[in-house]
Amino acid sequence: MKKTIKKVLIIAAVIFVLLLTAGLIYYFPMFLMNPAETGHIAGINIYSVKDIGSNIYLLNTNNGYIMIDAGISLKKIEDSLIEAGINTNEVKWIFITHSDGDHLAALPLFPNANIYMSKDELPFLNGTMKRSFLGGNSMPSGISVDRIIPVSDRQKFQFNGTGIECILAQGHTNGSMLFLADDKYLFTGDAFKIKNGNMSVHPYSMDSDLGKKTMEQLKQIINSSHIILTSHYGLHHNFKMQ
Repeated sequence: MKKTIKKVLIIAAVIFVLLLTAGLIYYFPMFLMNPAETGHIAGINIYSVKDIGSNIYLLNTNNGYIMIDAGISLKKIEDSLIEAGINTNEVKWIFITHSDGDHLAALPLFPNANIYMSKDELPFLNGTMKRSFLGGNSMPSGISVDRIIPVSDRQKFQFNGTGIECILAQGHTNGSMLFLADDKYLFTGDAFKIKNGNMSVHPYSMDSDLGKKTMEQLKQIINSSHIILTSHYGLHHNFKMQ
């Protein structure tokens, strides 16, 4: 009986260590993320909000804000906007880079905003495609998928003189998009990461090979952007992809 209990305990300990190791390996990339601090970005009319491990960005058109992504913590984003003196009703247009949960959470704060997302990303939200073996993604409680305005690669918008171009950047997810504002401010979501001056495929990508191919295809846009604004790896001025 004692030997049986001992074997069970050993097996349980081994399983625990394996699970712990797997968890550490999975979450380790998060410890290397370095989002930009909250505040106005020097020299441009863009406000950065540092969420839990990520950023959202707001562009002031002088007649309403364009917001890029909606973060992971509704409370933290709400508090940051209040501190900045930005009324949630002033956020009129929200562009979502992709459908992962850490880019959607604060959408309930903006009931009157138009929400834009790649049409190729919608299958993750309507249940027709899995994001991983665990399943698909979902909208925050109370926000219907029907509110999303689907957009296509190279589709362009104008909001009170501020231009937004939607650029498909597959790899991290099938419908990941970059958003290029006024031909110089490139919001990348999780399409790739920039660390120590080097660009590489973002962790947790569905198709890393496709992500690498996408980076090469978008090299000219990346290198011509005045600022690259990532979701998890901060701001990069005049970055040049080798």
